[in-house]
This record gives sequence, structure tokens and C-alpha cells, in this order.
Amino acid sequence: MKIYANTRIVIGSTLFALASSALLSLIPPSPIDRQLLRGTFHFFQGHAFLVPVIYVDGDIKTARLYEDDRLLGPANSTEQEIIDTGAGRFGIYRGRWGYFGLALMFSTSDNSDPNTNGRKYHLR
Repeated sequence: MKIYANTRIVIGSTLFALASSALLSLIPPSPIDRQLLRGTFHFFQGHAFLVPVIYVDGDIKTARLYEDDRLLGPANSTEQEIIDTGAGRFGIYRGRWGYFGLALMFSTSDNSDPNTNGRKYHLR
């Protein structure tokens, strides 16, 4: 029985795809960190940055913001305190600055740009 080159390619490709799928099914999926703030942090004024908030577990008044593993605050600071002083202050607001849902206004611990300082921000 003669097998043509095209048939060999199809059979080989199919076997490779099946073997790859079997191997990938053995790797556990990485958990999605729903608390990690993703995307671009939009500069607002002074030391303040804005980001839409998609997931908040529990009451937004008790939410805590972490810079890497460091707790930021004080929480529920006024907009003007965040803009003028910064130093980790933050607040969560509903329906402000063109966001229809929740928006986080925050500052970093050292008033650096969160887009370039290499730190991760979590809202819990």
C-alpha cells in the first residue's frame, strides 16, 4: 500500500496535535487573580491616578488597596487629599470621571507613576 506525501503530512500533523493537546491538558491552569488591578492607570491630577474597578469582594467602603504586599492608605480619602498629598491615599467612587461603574482614585506610596514603577496593585 502506497501512502502519498500529502497523506503523511496530514497524519503526522494530526498525531502531533493530539500529543500536544494531551501534554497541555496535564498542565494545571494558572488561577486568575481577580484582585489584581490591570490596564493603564490614567493620570488625573497631582499625585492621583484613576482605574476602573471590575471586581470588588464585599463592601467598597471596607476595600483595601495593596502595593505589592504593602497596605496603602488611608482608605476613603477625599479627592483633594489624594491629589495634593498622595502617599498611598485612595478612594473608590461610583459613576465619576466618565466611568459608569466603580472607579479607584489612588496614589502610590512614594507618589511615583504606577504605570512605570514596576509594582502590582491589588484591591481586596
